Amino acid sequence: MALSIHLGAHKTASTHLQYSLRQVQDQLRDAGLFYADPALLRTPPLGLAEILAAGAGCPGEAGFRAAWQAQCQGCPDVLISEENILGGTNRNKIVSRRGVLHPFAARRLHQVIALAGGGPAVLYLSIRDPASFNLSAFALQVGLGKETEIADWLRGRDPARLGWLGLVKRLAALEGVARLVVWRYEDYAALRAQLLDRLLPPGMAGQVPDPPPANESLTQPGYEWFLQRAMADSEADLRVLAQRARRRFRRADGHGPLRLLDEADHARSAENYAREIAAIRKLPRVEFVAP
Repeated sequence: MALSIHLGAHKTASTHLQYSLRQVQDQLRDAGLFYADPALLRTPPLGLAEILAAGAGCPGEAGFRAAWQAQCQGCPDVLISEENILGGTNRNKIVSRRGVLHPFAARRLHQVIALAGGGPAVLYLSIRDPASFNLSAFALQVGLGKETEIADWLRGRDPARLGWLGLVKRLAALEGVARLVVWRYEDYAALRAQLLDRLLPPGMAGQVPDPPPANESLTQPGYEWFLQRAMADSEADLRVLAQRARRRFRRADGHGPLRLLDEADHARSAENYAREIAAIRKLPRVEFVAP
């Protein structure tokens, strides 16, 4: 079995790619590729999130393996796409107190590889400019009704730094990983056809539709509208407010993106991002893909 795992990360067009592939999953299966994404992995009988939270050796693993084998039976190749393998965007989990991005990602990935039948696995990971990523991940938590102000979510972290280099090093060095393919989120549109060619059986990339962007983030006017109402009513349902803000102030209607950081932060972020990418390009077992 050839195993490929698209790890996301969060807020790097993962949902768009997953939705695209879901439209042709029957054709992929006919071509010998079993495709599994959050629509399957986060629901019974699999329930991967609960198993990863419990850790390796938990009672739920036996049931997962049985259901997994039944699902992918007859397919020589497997593609998993699930950004939560890395971890979530909760303020207490995304970056550790020591500044480690997705601190439990290697353990969780090792467990997934074992559950899927073992490696070697080829990993796929998209990374994003730190300032832009932090804003988008914060907006995701706002949309979930869990955050209101970015300073609270950052917990004193520098928004211009993130730690992609450390994450890539840990993942690429993991036993059971053959290779880690990395690209910039900012290049996703230009690389999409090439990435699909890598992920899918020969000739299948052209059958994958290209739907409109998924999970559109809060705009700046939308966030300001949300924050004003959240501060005025401590009993307000933050999730409902965020949904209303997204509908009222859409990018499609000309509203600008979220801008909660100053220009100096964005400039430092771009410099840090470029340095990390240069270092990532030199790592063993890592392939950096660019247009």
